[in-house]
Amino acid sequence: MKIKSTLLLLLLANSVFAQKVCNEFYHQKFTQKQLEQDVDFIKEKIVNAHVNPFTEISKEEFEKKYTDIRKFMKDGMTQKDFYYLAKPLIVTLNDEHSSLSDYCVTDSIKNNMKVLPLKFKYGSGKMILTENYSDNQLDIGDELTSLNNIPINEVLKTCAQTIPGDKDERISMAVDKFWIMINKFCYFIKDNYDLKFKSGYQTVVKSISLEQLRKNASNAPQKKQEKFKPIDYKEIKDVGYLAVNTFNDRQTYPIEEWKIKFDSIFTQIRKDNVKKIVIDVHNNSGGNSAIGNLLISYFSGKSYNTYQGRWKKSQEYVDYLKKDNESVPDYEKLKNGDYYPMKSHSVKASKNPLIFNKKTYVIVGKNTFSSAMMFGAIVLDNKLAEVVGEIPEKGHPNHFGELIEFQTPNTKLDFRFGVKEWIRPAGNITPNKLIPTKIIDLNDKTEEQIIEQL
Repeated sequence: MKIKSTLLLLLLANSVFAQKVCNEFYHQKFTQKQLEQDVDFIKEKIVNAHVNPFTEISKEEFEKKYTDIRKFMKDGMTQKDFYYLAKPLIVTLNDEHSSLSDYCVTDSIKNNMKVLPLKFKYGSGKMILTENYSDNQLDIGDELTSLNNIPINEVLKTCAQTIPGDKDERISMAVDKFWIMINKFCYFIKDNYDLKFKSGYQTVVKSISLEQLRKNASNAPQKKQEKFKPIDYKEIKDVGYLAVNTFNDRQTYPIEEWKIKFDSIFTQIRKDNVKKIVIDVHNNSGGNSAIGNLLISYFSGKSYNTYQGRWKKSQEYVDYLKKDNESVPDYEKLKNGDYYPMKSHSVKASKNPLIFNKKTYVIVGKNTFSSAMMFGAIVLDNKLAEVVGEIPEKGHPNHFGELIEFQTPNTKLDFRFGVKEWIRPAGNITPNKLIPTKIIDLNDKTEEQIIEQL
């Protein structure tokens, strides 16, 4: 058995093992009326609260999809049945933050579930084997071309239709989750996977239990995992290297403490008298955009333009705010369905006494996401520093955000989506990607090696 890494352990923790157990509710059957109430509820919330639900399909196409789904509702269906029927309404929102919670399962189903013990990665239109947890001898790096005599591109297009999120990223997400998707969400292959690779090698891989997969992954050679640090600074020769790995202000520090940490670090940067600094957000998946804006005040002495956008008024979101004892009077005055404009404004040049006025690099990468991507776009569009690195694999500078969550009244499925639409300072430019001014290789590179490429 050839095993390369243990990334699959993370996938296990975040998907299947996180699936809710409901030994009794799993078998509960619903009336047609209850199911219709739930699909009506999903449609109502999307139409009322989503900022722009018709970017992938038209309003007429959405209405037809809803009507067709409703026709399939009948007495005796379970939560699982409803999940598969209703999911397309969430999928076609083209919203990278949208989701529908998985249906729950019994202990028996969870304990006896089997999966494909392989991990793949998608790039340049190819599906590449990266991890092998089976007993088959396979070459890591080989390209998969077919599954059970079905061309792999056809398989991926079918599976991608079951994945919420941005339409341009669904195939790569299907590949990333292929080990579980292929038997649970599309094709429903339970055991034998007849795989053909570009090398010409063809073999049948058998599924294994989740428990066996976990054991195989646990026994794999593991890379040394460093303790996660939200923020970390070090001096490397004449460069100050600041890694900001999150903008989260809930599970890490409140924003007031972020300011204290930035003050401390930039005081040290001044003492170190470095010639340039690197601000590395290539592993930053976002959080509170205010932290990114705060960070800018420590390295840019220029005025800059912020994001712009719009916020859809709905009674649903007014009620959502009230639950957190929040209120936005100007927003609440609007008529439901109208838009509250979020205008771009100019932020005056920072007068921060700790500002670093020398050469600054901002590094973005494949894992830069959400508010970290917004930070990168503001820096890039306003030329506040030189943005280098790799193009983020997920998410876009222009995107939906500010999530609202609901639960269907009968089948108890949670779903969420964005109520705001964010537009970068440069506007609606294409492609809708964060493209660094200089591409550098970040894969398995040390901080010293990254600096050498600048």
